[in-house]
Amino acid sequence: MRSPATAEPQQGASPASSETVTGEVSGRDTAWLDTEPLTLRATVELTDGLDGRPLLFDSDTGKYVAVSKAGTVILSLFDGNATARDLVRRVTASSSADPERIETAVVRFLTEIRQAGVLTLEPQEETRRERVLKYSLRQKMPRKPLTRSVHVLLEPVAKVLHKLPVPAVVGMWILLTCAGLTTAGYALATRSLPDYTVWSGLAALLLILQIAIHELAHALVCQSLRVPVREAGITLMLYVMPVAYVDRTDAYRVKGRAPRALIALAGPMSDAIWAGITALVLLNTTGPVHEVTGALLQLQVLLMIVNLNPLLPSDGYHALESAMGSVNLRGRSFAFLVHLVTRAPLPSHLLVSSKPKRVGYCAFGILCALYGVFMAGVILTWWWHLIEGLIG
Repeated sequence: MRSPATAEPQQGASPASSETVTGEVSGRDTAWLDTEPLTLRATVELTDGLDGRPLLFDSDTGKYVAVSKAGTVILSLFDGNATARDLVRRVTASSSADPERIETAVVRFLTEIRQAGVLTLEPQEETRRERVLKYSLRQKMPRKPLTRSVHVLLEPVAKVLHKLPVPAVVGMWILLTCAGLTTAGYALATRSLPDYTVWSGLAALLLILQIAIHELAHALVCQSLRVPVREAGITLMLYVMPVAYVDRTDAYRVKGRAPRALIALAGPMSDAIWAGITALVLLNTTGPVHEVTGALLQLQVLLMIVNLNPLLPSDGYHALESAMGSVNLRGRSFAFLVHLVTRAPLPSHLLVSSKPKRVGYCAFGILCALYGVFMAGVILTWWWHLIEGLIG
């Protein structure tokens, strides 16, 4: 159902804010700003991702940290000997901007990348409010990896796809998806679907198989784009709903919006094709097969509706996010809400957001939170009724 990343890319600062850092560093040791030479960890490299945005990647931890263009200028001044104050003086000497503003922005940037764990200098202990804000940005959920060998299974297919023209492959896939949706819609509109019977259990088992294929579709597109899939397993959406996932953390390196959207939509497109096949069987059978395919088609349509809802952290949300050229839209939205409630200091990449954008983030975060609570209630109620039925 879902192909989440291990963690959203943490954000480095955007050195353009004039807000002071006094409140952010109060109660912390600030001596390191004057005494500690700053160096990136040996395992950290500077690369770029969506729309050419700079990323720091740590091959040791597998984490990505997004930085601004201005942040890369500061990183280029690292020579293994310069302290934070040295870097402030170097940036100030090459800029006509207000020195106090430069100091504020550079110190914030260096503090944030230290806390992100990409410097040889260990991160400082975080306050409770900072931990809450950091958790809201990452949007992590419990999960259980089941395999780290998905690439072995898919590599033969990926090799074949690499030899075919990309527009032809994508065009054929879109045609099959449209055909599947049309056939499924026709079956739903012209046939009275059977009630759930004893055969519905078989439909549920077939749906589990389809979900596995759904996740393999995400992984196949990743592998075709030469994006490694780190693992596959089970996660808890909204902490109450078990769903499958493939780890596509390294999709942060994909620079184009369309390929990233295709990674997110690969699973739902696969579901649409299977729904069309199910509808064809439904339209041409009777008896137990008709009952199984009728129940399966209902489950498939429900799966697609839920999975494409952008208010849930599922494929529809990831596709929307990719099409907009945005990264971690939900995390940023919840970070603004946490900031409003706890007054935890925002990361500087959010401080530069305009007022309309802040309002939009908060509105989206509230909608996601309300819908999430509603869905969690529905799922918990379903689990309760299921348990009641099992225990009599």
